[in-house]
Amino acid sequence: MLRYAIPWAELPPAYGWPSGQTCWRRFTEWRRAGVWEQLLGRMQQLLEQEGLVDWSRALADASLVDAKKGAPRSPARSAAAQAAVST
Repeated sequence: MLRYAIPWAELPPAYGWPSGQTCWRRFTEWRRAGVWEQLLGRMQQLLEQEGLVDWSRALADASLVDAKKGAPRSPARSAAAQAAVST
């Protein structure tokens, strides 16, 4: 669902699997309970213990997060946009 961005209601019914509504409800409950953050933290911890993480190459990307309409632009982003050369 998250990978393909389909609506919860369009999850295909499958024997033995929960409905789209149930999946949405559990996802929301787990998000509010911090399950995903704990899972990510534990996974990073395990990968680091195994020497499988190179933190010098880590990157945080928030380009998929929409700004609210009318929200002020950050000073750094505005300055960078003014300094950018159009090609």
